[in-house]
Amino acid sequence: MKTRYKIIIGIILLLAISAYMGMQAFTSLVVNGETIVLGDLTDNFTVQGKVMPQKSVVLNATASATIIALPFKPGMTVNEGQELLELSIVSPAELEMQKQQLRQQLATAQYQQLLGIQGRARQAAALDTAQSAYNLALQQYRAALKVEEGISGAYTSIQLSELENAVNAAKQAVEDMQSQAYNNTDSGYYKEIISSTEAQLAILEEEEIIEPLLAPFNGVIWELLADEGSYVFKNQPVLKMYQNGQMKIIISLLTDDAINLRLEEEALLRLSNATTYNARITFISSVAQTTISNVGLTENRCTVELISTDDLPEALGAGHQIDVLFSRPLAQNVLSVPAAAIVPLQGNSAVYVAINGKASLVPVQTGIRCAGRVEIISGLNVGDTVVINPYESGVKDGSKVSFENR
Repeated sequence: MKTRYKIIIGIILLLAISAYMGMQAFTSLVVNGETIVLGDLTDNFTVQGKVMPQKSVVLNATASATIIALPFKPGMTVNEGQELLELSIVSPAELEMQKQQLRQQLATAQYQQLLGIQGRARQAAALDTAQSAYNLALQQYRAALKVEEGISGAYTSIQLSELENAVNAAKQAVEDMQSQAYNNTDSGYYKEIISSTEAQLAILEEEEIIEPLLAPFNGVIWELLADEGSYVFKNQPVLKMYQNGQMKIIISLLTDDAINLRLEEEALLRLSNATTYNARITFISSVAQTTISNVGLTENRCTVELISTDDLPEALGAGHQIDVLFSRPLAQNVLSVPAAAIVPLQGNSAVYVAINGKASLVPVQTGIRCAGRVEIISGLNVGDTVVINPYESGVKDGSKVSFENR
């Protein structure tokens, strides 16, 4: 009895399997496909570029002084001839003291030179010069003391000490002239001292005259190189600005990509809001630089510059980032399929082609691979429909297929 039941169950299972296989034979696999047409294979890639000015300038301080007003910030526009900052001498009293000390040194050097030229016969006149220098130093010291009495802190203790020392030195020079014989000194030595001291005095006199720092053209403040309240020296860089107008876009490309570009070749600029602008290449550097990528790989890159042939937004200033899209045709009027349609076949390539509702494995000869597509040199014709991602769909040679989309 048990054997009879087993036979019945086996027959039922056999019928079920046969029914399933029969249904499978008549059921189509739903797949994605593509109908083959002639077209171009293009190499599309996007890199990030930086917007930079075509003309910029670094401006220097016109005097050694303190920046007391710096009204502009990076990104603000200025007009040609507009004053960019205001300078002021830190301590007029300190500057005057330096000049007084130099005048004393000059008087002493002139006195020594006078001795060297005229000798003993003119020692009396030289003594008068020394006496005049002493009187001048004493007058300056007393004047400083009087100012200090009226305005406490106008002079520091060091400044007053220096003035007092100048008086003592001048007095000593007079006493030496009165008590010592004339010492014949090389007049050329004092001539150099006189020339140097006069030059230093001239520099200090110039520092009292501060020329305004004016914008050389209509432009935008790019970078401040000094802060308000800081002391700067004459000809020290204080700010950068660039000229209004057309900007350039600078990118760093892998040499493998850059070597295929050409001057005047067109590209597309794309902002973060998806707005696009046309551009053309104006410069391709022939010099490559070795850099390290974000993942630690060594790369060879070179600089490429472009300009927009459309008007960029005024708000797009120096340092802004922008995407640069390149599209270069590698092959024209050729057959191609998605790379996902290619399957290996005995060391070569093949694709599944839909023929009379069934998938047929067709050997093909492939060519250029680019941007997820593969050129088909032979094996397919215009109008053939190939299966995309056959492994995912479970397609085999002879499978019945229907297309979800083409």
